[in-house]
Amino acid sequence: MNSLILRLSISCLFLISLYSDYALSQPKNPQDSIREIIPTLQGEAKLQALTDLYALTARGNDVNVEISALYDVIIEAGKQGNASFEGQSRAKLVLCYYNYDMSDSLVNNLPAQLEFMAKHGQWDYYYNSWDAKIELFLYLGKIQSALNEAQAMYNDAKNRQNSYGLGVSSHALGMIYQTQQRYDLAEKSFTEAVEQLKKEEDISLLLNTYNIFCETLDATKKYDKILAIAKEWKETIDTYKNNAEKRGITPQLSGRYMYCYLALTLGHLYTGDTNQAKYFLNLAEESVKGRKKITQLKLLQIQSRFYEHLGQHEKALAYADSNYQILIEFEDTVSALTTLESKARILRKSGKGMESALLYEQVMPAKDSLRDLEMAAQLDELRTIYEVDKLILEKKISETRLFAFIAISLFLLLLLLVYMFYARRLRHKNRILYEKIQNAQQAEIKIEKTLEQAPENTLSKEQLLFRSLNKLLTQKQLFINPKLGRKELADAIGTNVTYLADAIKECAHGMTVSEYLNRVRLIYAGNVLVENPDLPVDAVGDDCGFTSRSTFYRLFRDYYGMSPAEFRSISKEKVKKMVL
Repeated sequence: MNSLILRLSISCLFLISLYSDYALSQPKNPQDSIREIIPTLQGEAKLQALTDLYALTARGNDVNVEISALYDVIIEAGKQGNASFEGQSRAKLVLCYYNYDMSDSLVNNLPAQLEFMAKHGQWDYYYNSWDAKIELFLYLGKIQSALNEAQAMYNDAKNRQNSYGLGVSSHALGMIYQTQQRYDLAEKSFTEAVEQLKKEEDISLLLNTYNIFCETLDATKKYDKILAIAKEWKETIDTYKNNAEKRGITPQLSGRYMYCYLALTLGHLYTGDTNQAKYFLNLAEESVKGRKKITQLKLLQIQSRFYEHLGQHEKALAYADSNYQILIEFEDTVSALTTLESKARILRKSGKGMESALLYEQVMPAKDSLRDLEMAAQLDELRTIYEVDKLILEKKISETRLFAFIAISLFLLLLLLVYMFYARRLRHKNRILYEKIQNAQQAEIKIEKTLEQAPENTLSKEQLLFRSLNKLLTQKQLFINPKLGRKELADAIGTNVTYLADAIKECAHGMTVSEYLNRVRLIYAGNVLVENPDLPVDAVGDDCGFTSRSTFYRLFRDYYGMSPAEFRSISKEKVKKMVL
């Protein structure tokens, strides 16, 4: 820890020296000055500068600027692999969402932040960030959601055997149970929270737990236990103060002491030790001097109760009146009505029954009216939420339709572009195939002409038979008959099926009789497509002796590598180029 402080001090001194250089040239906004030097910094100095920039933005009230500054720290810390800076900044991000009532952002972003913190063992940040979600649910009145979340956090901490997590989650559970007026469960949770948080160096949450714990015990009138807890509470503050002073630090603890003294006042008052109660009440009065009015509310409440208990009703009424005036000033109507109830009770005890009754008559309708107003406000809120949701839904539907139209249009445009690209590539490929096939057919024609012109005594019987077959097919075009088979073809050239098959196999690269006939038909079909451009493609297949159109299309694509229509289109291009 000391080495970290030393490094940060050096970084700060370095930054101050750089800031001063800019300050000498001309007066500038501190944020602008930091932004100017950030590009010149590296490592932890750059992270510290970004953190300082965030601290300056946090003084403003622009949530977007503040969050953007935090993300700059997070991104830079991630680049440098500095998990400490990154985890701290992620925790600040969660707190920022909470402070600006960005409930959706907090709920949606929290899992990613918790995952990072758990990965790097940053359990204080982890459980404090999770607790922000619970407090958010409490603030929104979602008590059951808060309870479920707190229980989940408790189970998580228990599985990890993390004392701080158990302390935070137990404190949260106690707060929720107290809100539900389930005081026994609240007391049990606060007891565990205290035991776990006492193990931690940071006592802030522990002191808050002591305070709310004593309020819970006050509700159930367990003043002996309040006394025991408050004494332990004071010892904790005293120990912290002494240790700080030994390090040369003077902590500001008057507010912490005031709430502790008030708990001790109640404990001694209701266990019969009035002198000790008065002693601690005087200490609380001293602690509140110089502080804001709002910090006096708790003191005024306890002062009124103290003098009511002693039977000094005029003093009790005076403190109740002062408490009431401050509450009205801060527009806390609910607490103000509660104070008026206390005043009515004091009036009744002092024998002023008529005034008490009149005050009750004033308070009770007001409370009923307040409840009615609250109910009406809730109904108005629900109605507003419904109308807003309706408008949002209508807007979303319109946006969705627009988005769908744009998406479909873009998709169709993309399909068109893909098709054009594919068609272009396919056409290029077809041109190459067309030329290769034409070349191959020309080569075969040359071979066949060579075979035709060769002397008979130089040819084998298979070659002689194959030459006769080609001549017959060329002159009489027997292949246009779809029913032409091996037997009919063999009879036409005066041989048997076996000799015919052997001749074709030897001279036509191992083809069968059927394969050879189909090849002849396909070559003929290609010529027909070129020479008769107006003849329908389907009619070409029929005229060339194929038994069905599907067979024609399939065999044509297998042989030429393209459809008959594509073949005709490519051939037209070739003819057009030749003419030009």
